[in-house]
Amino acid sequence: MAKLDPASKASSNPQFPKIFSGQYSAEISTLSLDKAEVVHSSFWDGDIEAFVLQALVRGFFEDKKFVSVVGASAVDSLGKKFPKGVVMGTRGPYGLLTRFDRSRPLNNWFVDSYKARYGVYPTGPSYQYAKAVLYYKLGMDKAAAMAGKFPTQDEVVAALKGMEFESFGGSVKMALGGGHQAIHEVGYGITTWDKEKKAPSATDVKFYSAECINPPEGTLAADWLEQGMPGAKC
Repeated sequence: MAKLDPASKASSNPQFPKIFSGQYSAEISTLSLDKAEVVHSSFWDGDIEAFVLQALVRGFFEDKKFVSVVGASAVDSLGKKFPKGVVMGTRGPYGLLTRFDRSRPLNNWFVDSYKARYGVYPTGPSYQYAKAVLYYKLGMDKAAAMAGKFPTQDEVVAALKGMEFESFGGSVKMALGGGHQAIHEVGYGITTWDKEKKAPSATDVKFYSAECINPPEGTLAADWLEQGMPGAKC
């Protein structure tokens, strides 16, 4: 934050509750009294649900701009109860950021098929698991074609290395870690309720390209940030 916005100041009283505590009254009180305008949280699943429900009755979201990086599952599970105006990330072009975007054919198929089968919309983890299966299948097919037979483990690894492919969650590039680590775009949006579709949605959605938010090959993320993210393509 100091690199992106030198005028910003971090709170001198950050809160780190014990894992799985489930009760956050003390932390909510402390954060409410803090002068910080923005509150960041990496809570997910039951923790983000508990925090939101406890903070709602305190009027917390009316006083603070809340940024959640992995709390999208709570948007669906809490439905109308989830507060509007939360900055929500999904670690990719997933979930409520893209479910109603009909310009993404593979995503449309995935969302519609998932909803028809399970009765709920897919969230971030659903996309991640599905992409992993798709990646493995593509690697197996490629390796088998190159070998002319059922491939060995080493042949599959070689086929997977450096692969680029289109998935339900956008374009994926195995660009880091010597071709073994994936990068893809990441998005954020503002939570809202879609009255027409009777489902959670997001406004003001913005996506950041993989080359904007990931360091170049061979560079540690911490060093890259400290240097001011040289070469970032944003």
